[in-house]
Amino acid sequence: MKRILFNGMIILTLSSYVNAQDAADKKIQAGLTFGFNMNMPVMETKKIAKNGIGSELTIGTNVNYSLTETIALHTGLEFDFSTYKFKEGTERIYYYYNDTEILTATTTNSTNNNQLFRVLERKQKANYLTIPLMVQFRTNFIGYFRYFGKFGVRNSFLLGNKVSDYGYDYPLDVNPVLESNLATIKDNSNMKFEKSDLFFYRGSIGLGGGAEWNFIGSTSLLAEVTFYYGVTPLFWNRKDVDSNGESNRSLFTTDATGTQKQYINNSAKLNQLQFKLSILF
Repeated sequence: MKRILFNGMIILTLSSYVNAQDAADKKIQAGLTFGFNMNMPVMETKKIAKNGIGSELTIGTNVNYSLTETIALHTGLEFDFSTYKFKEGTERIYYYYNDTEILTATTTNSTNNNQLFRVLERKQKANYLTIPLMVQFRTNFIGYFRYFGKFGVRNSFLLGNKVSDYGYDYPLDVNPVLESNLATIKDNSNMKFEKSDLFFYRGSIGLGGGAEWNFIGSTSLLAEVTFYYGVTPLFWNRKDVDSNGESNRSLFTTDATGTQKQYINNSAKLNQLQFKLSILF
């Protein structure tokens, strides 16, 4: 009986080694990835405040290229569907719009029938194309498992964005301070920008780790957690005026009389905590 158990343990150990060796010997592992990110804006203005934690869904393909048995280059092509949440800060924030388009001062002053809106809460949705570029440090396989740490950068390029605002809607050509009693509560949903306020590139530095389970042949399931520190501005720092002396910005505050406007930019950087699952072949 002891000999049977001993032989069984040897066979199980050898089969684990052979199975894990299939993945360990592969130069390139590639497959599908799915991630959920927690968006944590770090505000750089007091006029607009963050409104809790946003979210981001990541789907795409990842590639691990083995430089050695314990070091790999991690990259891929991912699509991120991101949500940021903001609210009114220390001052009242307004913008002009026409139908579903948020206008800059240049267009506001050259067209008619522009509505005025005060933003109490904003949910901003953006889509990105992301290329991670990271170095992965791995242990040797212990049975079916090996563990890794990773460090590098996440490069995201803006594809498009819209906002849904909750706040006060005003009749045409009213003073928002003197005639605030004329405002009505409204949801401005799926609004687009005449000029996007989000910066076209979002870069961050990441540090994380996880585990790889080689569950059959050379196929592995990876689970990981990574923290990304934002190093680029989340929003355009648009100049206050263009060549015609008009503002390129959309959001503005007013003085106590409601007659003098000061156009502003939202300003923040973005930290993220990412939870990710990948299946690589």
